[in-house]
Amino acid sequence: MKNFRRVVAIVVLLGILCGWYITLFGFGKKVGNIKDYMKLGLDLQGGVYVVLEADTDAKGEELTKLMQQTQSVIEKRVNELGLTNPVVSIEGKNRIRVELPGANDADSAIKSIGKTAKLQFITADGNIILDGSNVKDAGTAMNQDGAGYVVTLEFDSTGAKAFEDATKKIVNNQITANEQIGMQANTIAIVLDNEVISNPSVSTVIGGGKCQIEGNFTQKSASELAALVRGGALPVDLKEVQTSIVGPTLGMDSLSDSVLAAAIGFGIVFLMMLLVYNIMGLAADIALAAYALMYLWLIVAFKAVLTLPGIAGMILTVGMAVDGNVIIFSRIREEVKNGKTIRVATSQGYRRALTTIIDSQVTTLIAGVALYEFGSGDVKGFAVTLMLGTILSIFTSTLVTNLYLLLISENRVFGTNKWFGIRMPEAAAAKASDASSEEVDK
Repeated sequence: MKNFRRVVAIVVLLGILCGWYITLFGFGKKVGNIKDYMKLGLDLQGGVYVVLEADTDAKGEELTKLMQQTQSVIEKRVNELGLTNPVVSIEGKNRIRVELPGANDADSAIKSIGKTAKLQFITADGNIILDGSNVKDAGTAMNQDGAGYVVTLEFDSTGAKAFEDATKKIVNNQITANEQIGMQANTIAIVLDNEVISNPSVSTVIGGGKCQIEGNFTQKSASELAALVRGGALPVDLKEVQTSIVGPTLGMDSLSDSVLAAAIGFGIVFLMMLLVYNIMGLAADIALAAYALMYLWLIVAFKAVLTLPGIAGMILTVGMAVDGNVIIFSRIREEVKNGKTIRVATSQGYRRALTTIIDSQVTTLIAGVALYEFGSGDVKGFAVTLMLGTILSIFTSTLVTNLYLLLISENRVFGTNKWFGIRMPEAAAAKASDASSEEVDK
């Protein structure tokens, strides 16, 4: 068992060293360092955020439902912009906060978000055939002559039936022209936000629930229209109340300062553990190195977004991970002072500390869950990093630290009171020495 622990300890240590080398410098041309994979939030990457207020008299449950619907529509639109890690959250009772990391054109992004996108298909006699809610999907395609683009539409069953019935009436000459607006009887006006964007003519019955919008579309304009149609119509008008643009330079400065602060914090913790707890501090430092390594790559694996509050949460959980080690070390010292040998004290001290560590960390997890459920925006980001760090701190302090402590306690040179930083009165030391001799005799 002792030899097996040695092998595991060596493998773990080599894994930590290799992992940190890859994290900092990458590996060859195919594997980059951690910066190549980490997703940065608005405060680190730069971009734009806007706060929109709903223009409505709704209150209570009606307002809550309305804001949830608005949030859902805006999320769809934001996702169509192709930005990474956008955040759409409800602030207060009637406001929506939208964060767009990496957005270069703030005005364009805000206009795309706040458009009402009221899409209607209207015949010459003024009848509305269907609207955007009847559109299942929208996309783009090349024109038949290859000179431009069209927007393709697919209707739901209700919209498909209504559109087919309308085209039948047009083909059967049951609709008259509207001279006031200059609309021919055989056309269908496609109106977006009360503006006619296309006025195609109908020469045959169109069934099957599919059609296309033709016009002078470029690839960009066709894609933008399709995105608006897919996003749907906002259930309420919104007005812009606050806008802020975070430049990438400011974001990178914040990231550099935060990384520096984290590095200094880690360095101080590593040094203090060695100075106060001697050889036990070395075991704790190895566990902390494993903790930080796993923490960073789990953020990448979960595709989580790193923000300034997230970095704060990470630094906070470092202290929690250290707390777990301190509890273990205190229990070991208590056992030694009670006359146990280093080896026995390490084993029993660990078992005594385990319940306390888990109890304290579970309460932190509960707080993290509450923050995530009831918070928004940066608060949720902080909650995620807090919960992740708490779970990892339990793992590293109870398993990694214990692995190295057991090996050290079995070593004849380092498994002594001196190396464990234990200074006992002479009588207590003699008692522990006698207990050690008895254990050897047995």
